[in-house]
Amino acid sequence: MHSEIQRMGFGVIADADEYAEFFTHSDRFLIVDLKRRKEVILREYRPNPYVAICKEKYGRKELEFFKNDKEEQEIYRQIAEIVKDCKYVTGKNFGYFVKMALEKAGTESMLSNFENPQEWIDSLIENRAYAGYRD
Repeated sequence: MHSEIQRMGFGVIADADEYAEFFTHSDRFLIVDLKRRKEVILREYRPNPYVAICKEKYGRKELEFFKNDKEEQEIYRQIAEIVKDCKYVTGKNFGYFVKMALEKAGTESMLSNFENPQEWIDSLIENRAYAGYRD
């Protein structure tokens, strides 16, 4: 049996509602509650207070290997806290340490091949029968 309401999070670039290249480089997180995969009943934004330091120091592919200092771990833990009430979060790239922080907070990360969150939401609604909804 599935839950009535699914809460999802998306890392987005402010004003564009498009995915940031890296989840931690999102200006904000779009949080959506989707009821019975039929309708959006909540749509809110939560700021990412760590976006500047992440863009400067963390989360880029060329910096990912063999490095994860205490400050970086704490930042990822704090970002995971922001979205921990979501069943899952989606984005273009997460990186190993970000995925681990999200998982530890109880949130699943999913890579998206959609251009923006709205396409993902529309797809969930459109394909709701595949999730077992028959009404």
